[in-house]
Amino acid sequence: MMQGSTAACRDSAASRLENFTQTQWTQVTLAAQRDGSEAARAALEALCARYWRSIYGFLRRQGHLPADAEDLTQGFFADLLSPNSLQCADRSKGRFRNFLLGALKRFLADRHRHVTAAKRGPGKQVLALDFAEVEKEYLEEVDPSLTAEQAFDRQWAATVLASAYQELQAELARAGQAARFQELSLFLSGAGTEAEYSVVAERLGIAAGSVPVAVCRLRERYRNLVRVKVLATVAGPEEVSAEFRALFN
Repeated sequence: MMQGSTAACRDSAASRLENFTQTQWTQVTLAAQRDGSEAARAALEALCARYWRSIYGFLRRQGHLPADAEDLTQGFFADLLSPNSLQCADRSKGRFRNFLLGALKRFLADRHRHVTAAKRGPGKQVLALDFAEVEKEYLEEVDPSLTAEQAFDRQWAATVLASAYQELQAELARAGQAARFQELSLFLSGAGTEAEYSVVAERLGIAAGSVPVAVCRLRERYRNLVRVKVLATVAGPEEVSAEFRALFN
């Protein structure tokens, strides 16, 4: 792709992100320090609901059977989302990813499965989680060489990318461009050939020369959405680059 086309399609959203003074994670910790416990709990619950797959994957990699991992996951969130539990949410400790894994390790060190189950009560759900689907994904994608911590980070990164992809797809669908997304999204992970671009141009009824530019713009929007997802889980914009390196390098 020509440099001119790449430069022309750059979006200013990435730079605007640096002007954010609060993120979803900072809202959790700030609310926890004040009297906004309900607001803090709601924000924390939203983050947990998005990234719970990393918790389950960590437990499975540690050797817990699926039923045990399900119970421990729900028990952990029951503990984490209980009143006054947010007092340990310290924004100075940085990233939500690190906070969540640290909290899980403390939970596992302090509790045995039967104690957790007794506290929750049989069959009680803290979050509505699709364990069957995530267990299937775990079995299909498991890499025996990964440690539990590495598997946790890999699943976290996959969740970030999937969430950004789904939001991008929804944006174009709302704009009446679902077919455009279906064609152009094939090139999100890599540039296509001139022949491939020509086929897409014919399907979409646009000029072949406009396809590379459209792909570039779609990629840029996707990258910005990924940044937004990462930004929601760190203490501030200055930590986004470090979190990117930790998750995607």
